Amino acid sequence: MKLLIRIRNLSFSYGGSPGFSAPPVLDGVSFGLHAGERLAVLGANGSGKSTLLGCISGLLAPQGGGGEPPVLFYGREGRALCPDNGADLERIRRLIAVVLQNPDDQIIGSSAAEDAAFGPENLGLHGAELGERVRRALEKCGLKKLQGRSSRVLSGGEKQRLALAGALAMDPSILVLDEAASMLDRRGREDFLALLDILSAEGKTIIQVTHSLEEALRCGRCLVLYRGRLVFDGGPAELLEKPELEDWGFILPGPLRAVRLLAGRFPGFSAAGLGPEETADRLTAWLKRNPPEDPAPGEAASSESGGAGGDENSAAAPVKAAVSFINVSHRYAGPGPAAGISGVNLNIRRGSGEIIALVGQNGSGKSTILRHINALLLPTEGRVLVFGKDTLSRKTSLASLRMNASLSVQNPESALFEPYVADDVAFGPKNGGLAGQDLIRRVRDAMEQAGLPFDEFADRETRTLSGGEKRRAAIAGSAAMESDLLLLDEPLAALDGFHQAKILALIRNLRRAGKTVVVSTHSMETAALADQVAVMAGGTLAAFGPPREIFGPRWDERWGLMLPWTAAAARRLAGAGFASPFSVPLNAEELLNCIGAEGPRRREVQNPRGGSSWSGETPPETEGGFPPPGPRRPRRKTGLEFFRRLPPDFFADPSSPVLRNMGSGLKLLLFFLVAALALAGPQPFSPLGALILTLAAGRIAAGIGPLRLLRGFVFLGPWMLILGMLQLAYAGPPFDFLRPLSLLCRAAALMALVSFFSAALPLGEFLRTVNRGLAFLGRFGFPARDLSLTAGITFRFIPILAEEAGRIAEAQLSRGGKKGRLSIAFSLVIPLFLRALERAGTLGKAMLLRGYGQRPAKRA
Repeated sequence: MKLLIRIRNLSFSYGGSPGFSAPPVLDGVSFGLHAGERLAVLGANGSGKSTLLGCISGLLAPQGGGGEPPVLFYGREGRALCPDNGADLERIRRLIAVVLQNPDDQIIGSSAAEDAAFGPENLGLHGAELGERVRRALEKCGLKKLQGRSSRVLSGGEKQRLALAGALAMDPSILVLDEAASMLDRRGREDFLALLDILSAEGKTIIQVTHSLEEALRCGRCLVLYRGRLVFDGGPAELLEKPELEDWGFILPGPLRAVRLLAGRFPGFSAAGLGPEETADRLTAWLKRNPPEDPAPGEAASSESGGAGGDENSAAAPVKAAVSFINVSHRYAGPGPAAGISGVNLNIRRGSGEIIALVGQNGSGKSTILRHINALLLPTEGRVLVFGKDTLSRKTSLASLRMNASLSVQNPESALFEPYVADDVAFGPKNGGLAGQDLIRRVRDAMEQAGLPFDEFADRETRTLSGGEKRRAAIAGSAAMESDLLLLDEPLAALDGFHQAKILALIRNLRRAGKTVVVSTHSMETAALADQVAVMAGGTLAAFGPPREIFGPRWDERWGLMLPWTAAAARRLAGAGFASPFSVPLNAEELLNCIGAEGPRRREVQNPRGGSSWSGETPPETEGGFPPPGPRRPRRKTGLEFFRRLPPDFFADPSSPVLRNMGSGLKLLLFFLVAALALAGPQPFSPLGALILTLAAGRIAAGIGPLRLLRGFVFLGPWMLILGMLQLAYAGPPFDFLRPLSLLCRAAALMALVSFFSAALPLGEFLRTVNRGLAFLGRFGFPARDLSLTAGITFRFIPILAEEAGRIAEAQLSRGGKKGRLSIAFSLVIPLFLRALERAGTLGKAMLLRGYGQRPAKRA
């Protein structure tokens, strides 16, 4: 096979402080990649996987090589290409396409088709060839029917497939995926991996970075990095036999462990793969040839006991509730499809020491449920009671409620807002009044339990953490609050096996301490460890009960989920007559015990209210049912309303003939003319005229109302007024009151103009226009491409900034932060600045990887 990449003695270290040499992140890594290979790169969090990808893609300057380049590519013509050479780097980026872990970091276009076209356009494609390339990529990724849909309203799985389509549209020789399936639900993940199977079978060369040994089994070759060194290079079967697996941070996946136990129990049995139905079919054939003996008394019954916490919870005497949802509905604002919840009735017991698992497909409403419990969202219909306090009541202190029901959000990079790890973990306890040595002990304990040794991580900058380390820091920050109710949104995503076990141990410790933990998860195996399982489907609570009931008699394929591996295998074996039809094994040992056993018959669980959304307990305040919602009360605020006002491009009318027929160059020219009028014209009439002109154009040309164009000014206006008054006071008498008025008009005009312009000119169109406009300057040595990239990042960053501010404010409020507008504004300054730099870097990286700023390839 043709050699595509040769890596020899590659090392890399990030810059250390003066007088201190940073330890190497990569140390002497060597391997080669050949055409058609599917290579899995595995390793624990912080092992150097992302750094390796950075060196391969040219985003980082590799070190080492022993006098020769440590990284060499071999292009389609066979010539060696070195990333250190600028011209070679452009050719390399035509050979390789990268799909990042978070699709929001790399989706550029306003629609699916526009985003898929972004990379090929940067490479010089246009017309029919571009259209065909985009059509094929979208069709291959199952997005053909969604090509005109706004990228903002796509589900998580659709966004990840769109990111892959954008990479495939560039027709790369090598496709690189950085934990690209880690945030998908199990069915979405299976669909995504099946698509990679097809691409691999078609001959595409794939590098797949993953923590999952199950994903690695689908690859032909595996590399394992451990503390920056390459410790394994071989096939997946050979890897699974390595005794050092646990030392490298791996834990055998449940399916593999089950298959090994079956092989030990039934000599001569072997599984060709890890699918539960396939394994059950092969075991059925073996059992027909070798009928099993009846299990010893008591063995079969072991799988009929309750779930992780036992069925006794659903039969317990009524107690006060920690959480009650009473006919709760919530719909997010904005046009188009919007995820939410509808008619949810849910009751979680207080002081029960239980683990509640929330399961469901992407967009089913799991995160919405958690945010209602933490009062980051308020119901649009119905009531939510947390420890007896109605979240809609103005008598309820939301800050106190959040201190007793802390939330760790799904995206860890949004949850960390302090510069240093220990300070971030301490944020919640400090809001609760903890200080001194008690605070240090609380922070130390939480960090140690989350797998972040205090002495090593306390003074680490949060921005330098790996993705897995950020997630553990976010969980530590919530656990340190020692709330009676802990809410964890996808806590195990993107963690290696060792640290998944750490977080699960932390959750079990909290349950033993009498705390209630609500965990949203895509993993049915994780849900099987819980005491109760809540199933969300299409925004409704489809079922609630012990795992053995949910994964047994009440299982419904319409939920769009997949059974735990052992339960799916047992169901298949039961169909062949080799397991009890009433057995619901939740682990490998229980699966062994139920094979060949009839077991006692289980009673069918009847819902006491005739519907599947009842929790099985009598709710508070009444013995006969949920209390009526009562009359609607005045709406109260969560502290996040400003950040939830949708940007103007959500409301722009793309079919407007004015916007459709006006060229991008003319739009850009008009923008600069109106901006010049607002900045340089006679005051205050020119800024006021520019403001009126912009608001009128927004309404007439795009159908965007004035309030939406001025949403940013609502927040900045008071500050501009204060600045104007200070300017007035400094100038002294005679007072010129036109000066602060002019300042306000200028700020409002510019804010409205930028909002209208970002809605009227899609990002891809803007970037191409800037590129063309600056191209001629490059002939005179002007850094036109660098300026073009900077302009693109700046333009893309304007709508992102408000979104990031909202995420940081949400993370602060979820851990007891103050709600006032001024306190939020002041608390956002430093974290938003740091987050802005990080997002700008991520966005710039994504644009470079998709060919932005490159010279079009010469065409024959």
